[in-house]
Amino acid sequence: MSEAQIQAACVTWLWNTHPETRGLFFAVNNNSEHVARAMNRKAVGLVAGVSDTIFLWAGEAYLIEFKTPTGRQSAKQKEWQAKAEAAGFWYYIIRSLEEFQDLIKEII
Repeated sequence: MSEAQIQAACVTWLWNTHPETRGLFFAVNNNSEHVARAMNRKAVGLVAGVSDTIFLWAGEAYLIEFKTPTGRQSAKQKEWQAKAEAAGFWYYIIRSLEEFQDLIKEII
């Protein structure tokens, strides 16, 4: 499965299993195929390396990056992870639906 397919499976499972999370778990649209669109997004706050999704629950923010089983973070992603964790936020790399389900069971 691709990263996008893993993420989609996780979103579908979460929203169907825990509908109370809808609107509190969301994707960060940080990728752009067009240079002009990327420049516009940067002008309005796009930050390289930000996690794929954010889950807000019980006063906490959980920053979740999706990767394939062999996928690796970019240097910018590692840098952003370090900043987010230094600021006190939870950051997770998820590689499968099962990992995501286990994480959500811990959080909720």
